[in-house]
Order: sequence, then structure tokens, then C-alpha cells
Amino acid sequence: MPSLRELLPTPIALAVLSMAGCGGNTPMPMPPGGPSPSPTPITASAYILPNAVSLNDRAFGDEPIVIHQGERLRWVNVDAVTHVIVADSPDATDFRKTDELHGGGEQSFVMVRAGTTGIHCSIHPNMTGTLTVRN
Repeated sequence: MPSLRELLPTPIALAVLSMAGCGGNTPMPMPPGGPSPSPTPITASAYILPNAVSLNDRAFGDEPIVIHQGERLRWVNVDAVTHVIVADSPDATDFRKTDELHGGGEQSFVMVRAGTTGIHCSIHPNMTGTLTVRN
């Protein structure tokens, strides 16, 4: 019976087998500069403003939050208080809700579906705004 060493191919045999198994002598063309990375979505930041609880419908600024399909929506809490942002119409866009965003916390979502929804803080319902995802 052959030993394990006799059954294993030699390094030269492995090299020949690996070259033969490549399916041809023509190497795959590479784009200039190497393989291209997958595209990173543009990030649009939406801020929960300082003292947001007292700002009511201006807790997210004085204009609706508007981003485009394919962009990353990044919620940033610059307030000292914890907030959870929730979509009023969860089927209108891809955004449903954030986790608890403590002071300085942030969370991101890639938005694919266009639409408009009201938003509010589930902890502080007087904090309201509008989120629009455009084509």
C-alpha cells in the first residue's frame, strides 16, 4: 500500500496541474489600475439638531430632508438626548426607523425606493419632519 507522501502530488505536479486547469493561455484582462471597486453610495446626512425636543417641527431643520435614490441616508444625532426616528408611512420609502440614537450617535440606510413620508421621534412625538427620496 502506498504511503500518504506517495499519494500527494509534488509541488511541480501541482504547478503544472494548476496551469493546465486555467482553461487557456490568455490571461483575463484587468482594467487599468486593477479591479474596479463596487460603487459606494453618496451619503446625505440628516441631523437631529441640538435641543430638538423644543424645536418641534424644526427638530430636523427648517426644510424637508431630500435625498436621491441610491444615496445613503445617514441620521446624525447632534443633540444630547436619545431619539428614535420613525417613518409615518413606512411603505412610502425604504426608511422605517432608526435604532436608539444617543447623543453623537448615527445610523445609515441606503435608500432605493422613491417617495415621501412624514417622520417623527417615537420618544418625543412633537419632533416632526418630512423625508423625500427622489428619482
